[in-house]
Amino acid sequence: SLITARCLYSEGPLLHHDELTENTFEMILKAGMEHFPENLGCLFRKFNGKTACQNAFDIIGTDEAMRVICRCIPPGENHPILHMAAEADPHLEDTLMNYYRDEAFIRDATGRTLSQVQFHYTLRKGNIPFSTTASVFVKATDDHIEAKDPRSGLYPFMLAASENRSDLDAVNYLLRRCPKVLVDIKNTDTGKHRAEGLCGQRRRKKQR
Repeated sequence: SLITARCLYSEGPLLHHDELTENTFEMILKAGMEHFPENLGCLFRKFNGKTACQNAFDIIGTDEAMRVICRCIPPGENHPILHMAAEADPHLEDTLMNYYRDEAFIRDATGRTLSQVQFHYTLRKGNIPFSTTASVFVKATDDHIEAKDPRSGLYPFMLAASENRSDLDAVNYLLRRCPKVLVDIKNTDTGKHRAEGLCGQRRRKKQR
């Protein structure tokens, strides 16, 4: 298909072709929306670190690319285009928001607001020690702090503690703000263990 086909020379997807035109961009994005609407036609698919959206901006121009995007993904139809941009390439948000202002107030397929997506992305990227970026944490609402990041499956305090970016000040602040996440984790684990116990009992009964 037009979406899965690759360029003859660069081996990249057609949306990343360095000779992309406004017409071909529209043809490919339109086909993408027909087959992959949940991914917005692969507009934010990356190749060599660059999204298809950014490639279109670079090759055919921002205004021309946005005309095509708005025709294929009409504003006002609750597409989570800003949320996907925030996850894939945050610096695209301001350009897109000029055309998709109402979309800033919807929730994505995971039920998250745009600001929750931005908060989770920031934590996943790391390099935000509490000592120098305290405002990121203080400005976060309880909804931000209580919501799991669906990409990693972790709560924000877990993201702040994970891998090599463990920040005890950030973890402490997030847990003090919303200690109920620990209760939720405990209840989830308890429920899981109970379910596993019941399954074990049923297996033993069958074996008898």
